[in-house]
Amino acid sequence: MADLAPRLDQRAAKVHLGPTYVSSQIVTSFTGEAVRRAGRHRGNPMPIVPFQRICSGWEAWLGYRETWTAIAGAKSFTFASSDLTIFLATIESETFHQILRAEWAGPTKNEHDGWSFKPDDAGHPHWQIDVTETMQKDLEFEAARELLRSSAPKEFCASDQEVAPVPPWYRIDRMHFASAVRPWVDGFKAHGPANLASVRAWVVKTVDLLNIELARL
Repeated sequence: MADLAPRLDQRAAKVHLGPTYVSSQIVTSFTGEAVRRAGRHRGNPMPIVPFQRICSGWEAWLGYRETWTAIAGAKSFTFASSDLTIFLATIESETFHQILRAEWAGPTKNEHDGWSFKPDDAGHPHWQIDVTETMQKDLEFEAARELLRSSAPKEFCASDQEVAPVPPWYRIDRMHFASAVRPWVDGFKAHGPANLASVRAWVVKTVDLLNIELARL
C-alpha cells in the first residue's frame, strides 16, 4: 500500500489493503473510509477507491484484488490472481460504470496435466475491455425510458421484420488482450510471476500506466 498510496487520489490517503479469508484462499482488497463498493459485470461487488479526476465532472475509481490459494498439506500459498478494475462515475455520485480491467492469473495445478493457465488459450497477464457492456446497458435503459415516456397508443402484433442480431462488439469484454506477448523475442503468450516482487511491480507499474492514459480523456 505504501507503493500505491501516492498514486491514488488524496481522498484515499487512509486506505489500506486488508485480507479476507474465503475457504482455502486469502483475498486482499481495499479497506478504509474512502472505500465504496461497485457492482462488477461478473462476480461479486468489489471495494474501490478514488483514483483521479478526469474531465467534464467525471472521475475514475480503482478496484484491486489479489488472491492466494493455500497449498494442501503445506503452510504456504500459491499465487492465484491479481486484477485492477477501472470504474467511472460523475463527481459526488456512487453510480459506477465498469470500463476496463487488467488481470494476471497464475497457473493452477490439477491431477492430470500438472500446472496450467485458465483459460489456457489466453495471454497472461492481459487487458479486458468492459465499456461495451456498460454501453449496452445504457442503451437498453434509454429505450425503456423512452417507452415509458410515450403516451401514444400502440398496436402490439407480430412484426414481419426480422429482429436484428446482437452486435458482436457487445461481447468484446470476453476477449483477452495480452500485455506480455513479445513474438520477436519468444513464442510464449502466458507468463506467471516469478516471485512476489513481480506481482508488486506489475501492479504498481500498471497503475502508473492507467494514471497516464486516463489523463488523456
